[in-house]
Amino acid sequence: MIKNIWDKKTVRQIVYFMLTAFTIVFLWHTGQKIFNFGHLLEAYELKTFDLRATMAAKNREHNPDIVIVSIDDNSLEVLQDDLGRWPWSRDVYARAIEYMQYDNVGSIAFDLMFVGYQKGFEHKDRELAKTMAKYDNVYTSMNFDYRDNTETAPVLPDNLSVKLKNNSKKIDFSEFSFTYTRLIFQEIIDATEKIGFINFRRDPIDKISRRSPTFFKYQDDYYPYLALKVAADYIKHHENIGADEFIINEKDELIVGNRTLPLDETGSIIINWYGAHYTYDHIPFWRVYKSALNIEKGEPPLIPKDYFKDKTVFVGATAVALYDIKSTPLSSVYPGVELQTTILNNILDNKVIKRVSTTTDLIISLLLGFLVALVVIKIREPIVSSLGCVFIVLAYIFLASYMLDNYLIWVGIIAQVAFMVITFTVMYIIKYVLKAKDFEYTYKLATTDGLTGLYNHRYFQEKLREYMKKADKDRETFSLVLIDIDFFKKFNDTYGHQAGDEVLRQVGQRLKRAVKPADLVARYGGEEMVIILADADTENAVAISNRICKTISENRFKLAEGLEVNVTISLGIATYQIHGKTSTELIEFADKGLYNAKENGRNQVGPMPGISKVTNVN
Repeated sequence: MIKNIWDKKTVRQIVYFMLTAFTIVFLWHTGQKIFNFGHLLEAYELKTFDLRATMAAKNREHNPDIVIVSIDDNSLEVLQDDLGRWPWSRDVYARAIEYMQYDNVGSIAFDLMFVGYQKGFEHKDRELAKTMAKYDNVYTSMNFDYRDNTETAPVLPDNLSVKLKNNSKKIDFSEFSFTYTRLIFQEIIDATEKIGFINFRRDPIDKISRRSPTFFKYQDDYYPYLALKVAADYIKHHENIGADEFIINEKDELIVGNRTLPLDETGSIIINWYGAHYTYDHIPFWRVYKSALNIEKGEPPLIPKDYFKDKTVFVGATAVALYDIKSTPLSSVYPGVELQTTILNNILDNKVIKRVSTTTDLIISLLLGFLVALVVIKIREPIVSSLGCVFIVLAYIFLASYMLDNYLIWVGIIAQVAFMVITFTVMYIIKYVLKAKDFEYTYKLATTDGLTGLYNHRYFQEKLREYMKKADKDRETFSLVLIDIDFFKKFNDTYGHQAGDEVLRQVGQRLKRAVKPADLVARYGGEEMVIILADADTENAVAISNRICKTISENRFKLAEGLEVNVTISLGIATYQIHGKTSTELIEFADKGLYNAKENGRNQVGPMPGISKVTNVN
């Protein structure tokens, strides 16, 4: 029995689920192409990622050897008397470099672009360039753009580009291919090859910074992102691991020394966040500058000695007035220099976030949908099955958050939850439609005769009582016709029981066609059948019964190929309240009429008291 249920009912519901899943996937892809609603789902997915990333960031520890020298609002105010209003002359950065080199800094990266010469201060620009040339651990920045005058686009020195072997089949850096570059002043370009690029990528849907570029394509060469360049040199010099050539393998992973960093389809790193706003130690620039002046004067610096020793220092603006502010999952006001340090930290830790493929998300959606469908199918109680599905949704959200927190794997939530909700809704509808059909089928089995398709004896008795109640209430009448097939045993004995069954079936069907839809035809038992004629008095019942008797006798019955027989019936009639006030009395009276019909030669309606003439079909 259980096996039959699994073979039929459950398998049928699983097939419905598969059709449902196929339909959802088809509409999903079609809808994205036609209505582009994928952007709406992606927007919500990004918000769930931001929430998960923010929660996960609280459990992460940043590298304490990465420090930010911050050009903050306080520095602009403190140094205004000494240096005037922003922008300052560039010798101040040369002094900052010398002081940090004096303190044995590991490396210095300027998240600032020294574009063009400052008129009247060209000698101070050259002083900065000379200072940068003295050290091989000082980095600075440039960026690219999309100007139209590509014929005059600057040609960059070969030593600024990198060797990149791209074995990926889908990453081509088309989103980071530029036609122009914004040059910093020439003396720096001539002085150092420690120049990285700082164009940044925001997610196009909501303009939030979640990803970092790795390389930019310009005039058929590749140029590194600033944080990537600093990280590659750090790995090379501190870990003695060669990082002269970058490789992107067939799995879309960037190889940097012994690090393997998953990239998205644009060639970007998905950032793994640490802490909250202002994650890293911030040293105000004014303290560095004042410390440099003190050293020149032979006075003690404002910063403890060896504070910068072996540290990687990023110099950048955090003052809101300088507009180097980004929106990130952690904060809508996030300094750009914090992004640089975070990306450097990600690369050195070899921990960036990997988003699973669309195919993987789809497979997860199908599996979750199938699980929800099974819960709906297998659990009868609606409340329990609903709670079970809610548990699956919450468990999956928890698992997705756990995967991001502990394994840095970004699996989707919104598409999967939407798929589960749609599956739950559709499967519930299917379940209860099938349940209604099953109930209807079960009810039919319980109320009909399997051979003739007529109502069975029990259902006839129930309906007879209903007819009687209705007749009493509405002061109406109805008639009952009891029918017996003449010489039925002869059919069984002569042609076999199958032929007898066929006679029963065909007689039953002809009786159904001979009466109105409001009338009821049932198999009473054996070869006996019964009809309840609604709203029919005795005279009408006799007329109808004679017509039925004639119809049966005049039309031959085909029992098998080449075998046709004549069939006749005998009928007895009883009218409610006239011939009986209970079901027993009515049936007994009709049965007497049926007996009289058989005694008088069969193939007729039996004579009854009060009826002067009953037509004989013979």
